[in-house]
Amino acid sequence: MARNFEYHPVPSGTAGSRRKPPSSERKTPEKEASFRSRFLLFAIYFLLLGVIARLFYWQVIHKTRLQAEAESQYRRTVTHQGQRGKIMTSDGYILVNNAPVYRLFAEPHIMKKTPLEVSQAIAPLLVDVTPEMASQPAMITQERQSLEGSILTKLSQPGRKWVALKQKVTNEQKQAIDSLDIDGLGFEEYFVRDYPEASTAAHILGFVGKNQAGEDQGYFGIEGSLDKELRGQSDRQTFNKDALGFHLFFDDLEETPITNGRDVVLTIRRDIQHTVEESLKTGIERYGAVGGDVVIMDPKTGQILAMASYPNYEPGLFYEYPSQYHKNPIIANTFEPGSIFKVLTVAAGIDAGVINENTICTKCATARQIGEYTIRTWNDTYNPDTTIIDGLAKSDNTAMIFIAELLGEKRFTEYLKKFGIGNATHIELQEDTPTPFRKDWKFIDLATSSFGQGIATTGMQMIRAVGAIANDGKMMRPTIISKVIDHQKETEIPVQPVEEGQVVSAESARRVGVMMEYAAQKGEAQWTRSKTHSVAGKTGTAQIPIAGHYDQENTIASFIGFSPVEEPKFVMLVTLRQPQSSQWASETAAPLWYNIANKLYLLLNIPADR
Repeated sequence: MARNFEYHPVPSGTAGSRRKPPSSERKTPEKEASFRSRFLLFAIYFLLLGVIARLFYWQVIHKTRLQAEAESQYRRTVTHQGQRGKIMTSDGYILVNNAPVYRLFAEPHIMKKTPLEVSQAIAPLLVDVTPEMASQPAMITQERQSLEGSILTKLSQPGRKWVALKQKVTNEQKQAIDSLDIDGLGFEEYFVRDYPEASTAAHILGFVGKNQAGEDQGYFGIEGSLDKELRGQSDRQTFNKDALGFHLFFDDLEETPITNGRDVVLTIRRDIQHTVEESLKTGIERYGAVGGDVVIMDPKTGQILAMASYPNYEPGLFYEYPSQYHKNPIIANTFEPGSIFKVLTVAAGIDAGVINENTICTKCATARQIGEYTIRTWNDTYNPDTTIIDGLAKSDNTAMIFIAELLGEKRFTEYLKKFGIGNATHIELQEDTPTPFRKDWKFIDLATSSFGQGIATTGMQMIRAVGAIANDGKMMRPTIISKVIDHQKETEIPVQPVEEGQVVSAESARRVGVMMEYAAQKGEAQWTRSKTHSVAGKTGTAQIPIAGHYDQENTIASFIGFSPVEEPKFVMLVTLRQPQSSQWASETAAPLWYNIANKLYLLLNIPADR
């Protein structure tokens, strides 16, 4: 049976409607093309902006770095360090020179042997056998194995085209390795400091080490103070290179010429320096001292004729010694000078006119009581009729306090400052040390300073001060340099004497010199005096301050003096630290002083005047 079907139209806007959109909503092909064009233009615009920004970033912001990286691909700079200047004695002996050594390097990428084969072949040849190792084969084996392992590690690092294997290779070691004919090994020559006299004048010379940048730099002594003058100018060669790194033959070479450092000529003589060092070492051993110093100066010029301290060290092996050995004690270490300081107290009193040689000390009959302190003479004996000249000869502490009282604190300290006490000496050495006075002086400070306790100074300050007395009251600046030689300019620059002032009058200086001669003849060290030459001198036995009090067991023994008295050729200070054979300078430092002086008379051709 047939079914009837009815037709129901679908409302407009529902699914299935096929109503055509109004003509205004239709996209014509022209509009679609325009939209796509605009989109493409915007995309290109933003892309160009990005490219420009990146170009700006690389070509402006990082221009310098990129240029450097680009140049590194075809440019090469080779640097050769100029040789450091030599240091010589006044009589022409070289104390510091430059020795050629080699840096052994490898280019692993062109080696035909394996890293193990190479390390096993060359390690035995690179062992530096010390005297200690020579008698102990096990130490040599251990050093060889250590070197072998180090070389193997360096050669086995992947991607390395160049690697340093060992520094300071000797010429003998180089020749032995060259004879093996191993591909990929090479040498670079460079120079290191050489000290042919070993430890001679070590505290004058200093040494050369490395700074934080790994560059050579002088430390202590002349090496430190004149580092810029001694240091040479590097030679820099810059050129275009080929693929193997060689200079292109048609390319211009940019070159900064090499400049060697200036040579320095010292004021010391080799024979005098050797004599002083040997005598000092013998004296320290004889008197059981822990250390000692000797400094000798020409009082008329300030030139140092010799300067030695013990213990010392070898500048070429400075790293094997305790760091405290590197300082020059004569200029860097302060000490309480003791009775040698009495010379300055007497000189101040004479020049100020408050005393003369025969002035009677009215406060020398007994020990002095100053507040809670009792000040005695060294042997606890007193003489109410003591004259100043006898007070100096007998090293009477109470006589020195008497002079200081007459001067007063102001005048006394003014004279000490005129003598350079407390101030740096300005000698051309790195460790020169000032020793400023305390600001709040009390009477006890005035009293103890008059005989050299409770006041700090250095050996160089003392030699400068007493040198003024030997030089008619004129104080000269100490100098260790005779001249500087500039080979590039073919010039010599002499160091001229520098007068630092008239400390006391010539008459006062002469009178004090006579009093010092009397002290050398009549004092406790009289038995050591010279039989051929006149000497003006003074002993000193100083207590050592420790933790707020003085060491009762140990002393610093010293003797300072000049000779001959009328026409002094030298002034010398000898200091012994903690002598054990005797604590008294008259039995230790004074005999050593005269021992050295007798040798100086011969070395300096000083005629006898007695």
